[in-house]
Amino acid sequence: MIDKTPTADVMRGWVESHRAKHTPVQQFDIKIDTNGQWYHEGSAIHREKMVSLFASILTRLEDGAFALVTPGEIGTITVEDAPFIVTQMDISGAGDASDAAVPDQIIRLTTSIGDTVVVDATHPIELRESDGVEKPYIMIRNGLDARINRAVFYNMADHSVEKNGQIGIWSSGVFHPLSSQSVDQDDE
Repeated sequence: MIDKTPTADVMRGWVESHRAKHTPVQQFDIKIDTNGQWYHEGSAIHREKMVSLFASILTRLEDGAFALVTPGEIGTITVEDAPFIVTQMDISGAGDASDAAVPDQIIRLTTSIGDTVVVDATHPIELRESDGVEKPYIMIRNGLDARINRAVFYNMADHSVEKNGQIGIWSSGVFHPLSSQSVDQDDE
């Protein structure tokens, strides 16, 4: 299948074109809830191809708003948390540094709409606190991030190691902490 997602440069070009033409920015009645479910006018969108189409033209504007943009129109949408949810993890290589200075483990994360990203220095795992709970996220593309679902996070935890008092996971030669607390803080 050919990837038809517009590149970041194409999306920026469309946004700049709308700005230059003073195209009114509409407010589309589209929402992505905290579970990654897309809604239009309050009804869930169940057609995967429609969700994939919308996701392919989703961008983040300079003011932080989420918008769907095409050459013909631009409109903001509501995103309750992150626009995407990571639902799958694939691991290759070894993640234990006991045999090598830097493990050769590679972790690939896939979202519910099929975007795949390698966890690396450009795409690190980011922990954010919400309601007193840390949640893991990763940047997917063009300022659009994904929350890593609980099952995938637990799978990461199963492959975690300790480094300098931190619990985390290796990918692409980079150590990614899975908690902001050190191992010593957990014992208190």
